[in-house]
Amino acid sequence: MAEIVKCIYSPSKEYRVQVIKRNDGIYSTAVHYWMREFGQEFWTPVSTGLSLIGSKDSAEVIAKEQLRDHSLERIE
Repeated sequence: MAEIVKCIYSPSKEYRVQVIKRNDGIYSTAVHYWMREFGQEFWTPVSTGLSLIGSKDSAEVIAKEQLRDHSLERIE
């Protein structure tokens, strides 16, 4: 089973990106948006695991870039 090793939120908390460690030791990412619809609130996927990443540090760098690209907010 894949494991979420880190979750990074945008400053507005409307976006998050998860760094996921797969069973084979490779990392991927998943970007989500906080959706409010029909009286419900939930995280909905925007982008998931399109790249395979060899290390956790590299995955975190890519995750922050993806979060910046989707949220259009300043991510440090």
